[in-house]
Amino acid sequence: MADVRNYSGAAVIFLVVLRLGIGWQLLYEGLWKINTQSTPTPWSAEGYLKNAQGPMRDVFRTMAGDPDDKGWLDVDLVGARWDSWKQRFSRHYGLNDSQLGALTRLIDGSSEYAAQLDALPAGVDFKAAGQDKVIRFDAARKLLLIDGKRHMVPAEKTALEAQIEGQTGPEYDAYRAALAAAYARSSRLSYKERARAHLMGNPDNAGLIDGRISQIELYNRMLDRYQEKLASADLPYQFEHLNRTWSDTRQKASELAGPVMALDRELQDEALDLLSVDQLKRGPLSDPVSVLKVVDLLTITGLAGLGLLLISGLFTRFAAFSAAMMIFGFYLAMPPLPGVPEAPGPEHSFIVNKNLIEVMALLALACIPSGMWFGLDSVLATFRLRRATLKGAR
Repeated sequence: MADVRNYSGAAVIFLVVLRLGIGWQLLYEGLWKINTQSTPTPWSAEGYLKNAQGPMRDVFRTMAGDPDDKGWLDVDLVGARWDSWKQRFSRHYGLNDSQLGALTRLIDGSSEYAAQLDALPAGVDFKAAGQDKVIRFDAARKLLLIDGKRHMVPAEKTALEAQIEGQTGPEYDAYRAALAAAYARSSRLSYKERARAHLMGNPDNAGLIDGRISQIELYNRMLDRYQEKLASADLPYQFEHLNRTWSDTRQKASELAGPVMALDRELQDEALDLLSVDQLKRGPLSDPVSVLKVVDLLTITGLAGLGLLLISGLFTRFAAFSAAMMIFGFYLAMPPLPGVPEAPGPEHSFIVNKNLIEVMALLALACIPSGMWFGLDSVLATFRLRRATLKGAR
C-alpha cells in the first residue's frame, strides 16, 4: 500500500503538497493564536461559540459559559465574580495586609473616608445642615469622617462651606482643607458601586422605558423574540430579518454588558499597580478552569500540533483524521444548511463551505500513506523494520 508505484507521479506530488499546504495553514493559525495569548486581547473561541447556529447551536453556545452575557447584567453575580477574583489574585501574588486592604477598598469601597483635623471651628453644625448621617467628627482620633456608603454630593459640600462663609483664620482654613480632602476621597465610587450605578442607578439602563420596561428587561425580551423567530423561520426574507434581529440583540448586549466588562479590565489593571516588582515577576494570573478555557486550549494545541504532524509527515493518517474531526466541529458550529441563518462574513455557501471541503481533503489524506512518500513516517517505518529484523535474527 505504501509503494509509490501504485500512484502516478503527479498524484504523489499533489497529494504531498496538499498535505503540506493544509498542515502549514493549521500550524500558522495555531501559532498566531498562541502569540495573541501574551497580548491585551488574547484569542478565544468565545465569540465564535456565542454566534453558533444550526441544530447544535445550544451545545456550542453552552461551551461559552455565558453565551448571552447575562452574568454581566446581574449586580450580585458581578460582585461575586470580583470577590472570587480578589481571592485568587491575593493568593497568586501573595498580597500583604496593606495591599489586600487597598484592593478591598477598590472593589468594595471604605466604610468611611477620613481627613486629619484637630478640631471643628465655631459655626460648623452638621445636624443643623441636615448632614449628621453623612459626615461626622471624631474628636478622639482628630478625624473628619464621611460615610462610605452615602458618600457626599457637591450640594452637601457647598452647604457645609456656606456655614463658615466669610470666616477666616487657621482653624477655618484647616477645616476647608480637610473637608475638601475627605470629599475628594469619598467622591470616587468603588467598582461594585460603579457596576450597580450602571446596571441599576442609570436611568437609561434601569429607568422606565415607555412606562413599562427597563433596558435589561428589553434585552431579555429581545433574546426571547429571537428564539421564537428562529424556531419558525423558513423563508429567505425571514432569515434576513432574523439576522437583523440577532445583530440588534448583540448590540444591546454590548451596550449593557460592555461597560461592566470595561470596569472588570480597569479593576485588573489598577490592581496590578498595587504590586511590587518581585510580585509582578510571578506572571499573569490565570483564569479559572472552565469549559471555554478547555475548548480554547484544545483548539490552539490541536491546530498547532496537528499542523506540525502533517508538515513533518509523522503519524500522518492519524493527524489527518484528527484534523478532519476538529474542522468538522467548526463546520457544525455554523453549518450552511437549509433553515439555518447565514454565518457572518463575505462567504456565501449552501451545505458545502470551505470547512467542509477541507474536512473531505483531510479524510482523503487519511486514506493514503503520504507520510511514507515524503515525511517522518518513512523514517519510523524503516526503524521499525530494522528493529524487527534484528529481533528475528536473534
